[in-house]
Amino acid sequence: MKKKSPLQKEKIKCEKLAKEIVKIRDNYTCQKCGLQVEGSNCHASHIIPVSAGHRFAYDTRNMKVLCYHHHINWWHKNPTEAGGWYIKTFPENWEYLKERKKETIVPLSLQYYQEVYKNLKKERELYGDRT
Repeated sequence: MKKKSPLQKEKIKCEKLAKEIVKIRDNYTCQKCGLQVEGSNCHASHIIPVSAGHRFAYDTRNMKVLCYHHHINWWHKNPTEAGGWYIKTFPENWEYLKERKKETIVPLSLQYYQEVYKNLKKERELYGDRT
C-alpha cells in the first residue's frame, strides 16, 4: 500500500472535520425527510459536487445532512428535482454558493489545506461539545 503524502493527509483531515461540523450543525437530521440519522445512515452530502469545483469540498455551507436513502436514491438519481428543492428550501445558502463560484480559484497546495483546516477548527469551536 502506498504511503499518503502530507497533502493527502491534510485533505483527509479537512474532509473529516467538515463532515463532522455539518452533522453537528444539522443536528444529525436528514434535511429532506427530517429523520434523525446516525452512523452509516448519516451522510454529509455536497450541494455543488467536489468534481465541479474543488474549492467547495470543505465549505460547510456547501454540505447538508441526508439519510442514506435520500442521498443515494434521490439526491444523486434526481439531480434536477433535488437541486430545485435545495434552491427553494435554502435560498440564502444558494445565493452564497453562487457568489463563491465567482471567486478566483486558489492553487491547492499544502499551505492551502492547512489554512482550510485551521478555519474549520475555528468553525467547529462555535458548536461546542455536541457529539
